[in-house]
Amino acid sequence: MIQMIEGRYGRHHADLMERVFRFRHRFFVDHLKWEALRRPDGREIDAFDGPDCVHLVGLDGDEVVSYARLLATTRPHLQSHVYPQILQGAVAPTGPHIYEWTRCAAAPWKRDGTRALDPISGYQFAAVAEAAERLGLDGLLVQTHPIIVERLISIGWDVEPLALPFPYDGKPLMPIYARLTPDTAATTLAVYGLAGPALEAPAERPGEGPAPWAPADR
Repeated sequence: MIQMIEGRYGRHHADLMERVFRFRHRFFVDHLKWEALRRPDGREIDAFDGPDCVHLVGLDGDEVVSYARLLATTRPHLQSHVYPQILQGAVAPTGPHIYEWTRCAAAPWKRDGTRALDPISGYQFAAVAEAAERLGLDGLLVQTHPIIVERLISIGWDVEPLALPFPYDGKPLMPIYARLTPDTAATTLAVYGLAGPALEAPAERPGEGPAPWAPADR
């Protein structure tokens, strides 16, 4: 099951968030070689990991094995403030019912080579759709490799390309708007041959307060 943690409640999950940031460093820096993100402390954390983001964390026991982050487009997000050039002059939709889907990862070191489709990835994809439903979203902005665009279409997202693939850090990056449909989560689970739901039922929310792990802008 995938846990959904709103950033403003992160201080109540400090140990888990520490594992999340180390998982992100292992995946994006050590595995994908995003050297610009490398940190001496082995934690991948940025200015968007604040109180307004949503973390979706997949666990195998106590080990983090998958992850995704959702960012409100009514605030600064990656497409608006990190690489707006990939839109090539186009305008991306934004608003209170549109979030940005970032930092999606599933541990390659946990994959079962005997299965064509990785169940860890399947549950993570399904959890994103279920989270979007829970948040009342219409869709998600995504910047990803064109191959992943095909996968999103196959698992039930209504995908609108926003621009042609753009070379970024040596790889093609394509900006899209993925509209949620009533069947996206169920289609994802069916394609991967999984039983749902993927997302844990919401827990009672603790008191509000700033998360101590939220980084300062840099």
